[in-house]
Amino acid sequence: MRVSLAITLVSALAAGVLAATVAPSATASAGHPHTHRVVVRPVDRSGHPVAGWTVTRERGTSVSCGGASASAVNRNIVACFPSADYLPSCWKSRHHTVLCVRDATRHKLVRIRYTGSIGSVSAPRHPSPQDLRLTRGQKCEIRVGGAWSQLPSHPHWVGFYSCRSGNVYGPAKGDGINRSNPVWTVHMWLNGTKRHVVTRGVGTAYFVGTHR
Repeated sequence: MRVSLAITLVSALAAGVLAATVAPSATASAGHPHTHRVVVRPVDRSGHPVAGWTVTRERGTSVSCGGASASAVNRNIVACFPSADYLPSCWKSRHHTVLCVRDATRHKLVRIRYTGSIGSVSAPRHPSPQDLRLTRGQKCEIRVGGAWSQLPSHPHWVGFYSCRSGNVYGPAKGDGINRSNPVWTVHMWLNGTKRHVVTRGVGTAYFVGTHR
């Protein structure tokens, strides 16, 4: 009886040790890191801001709008100009105004009057994120026009995103983002350097859409 009980206890202890040894590695292998893709939807199909988004009216200026936003996942989201106003994603709204999001990571919209007309546009087949949050925490914003410096080590590359301590560059045929792995990557030219280009992972990519 004592021998049987001892065998049972040893078996139970062995099972417990095995479970304690295996469980952590199984949990670790279950989580595969990848780039998170977020679609923010600040405006509905009628051109009204949705709950949770604040609106600031910018007076004394007007913009022209045309062409699909590069970051849109739904139709009729446009870019507005001049590029100095930085309006990468806008929705037609009431009283000849547009509602625009400059930063897809913040719940803020601007309302600006537009000139001319805004036609119907389709979303791009392969949208580019409006904002990136890199794995090291740095934030990058999509380029909207303007003249950028030439990258000394890759003179044929162009700039796509502006970041706090550098800019994202890549071949002209693309948007500077390598999507071939679960964690997307970018090439960043660090500020204040001549040839220092580093690879950074993309933690979160922010796109824009219309609230249904």
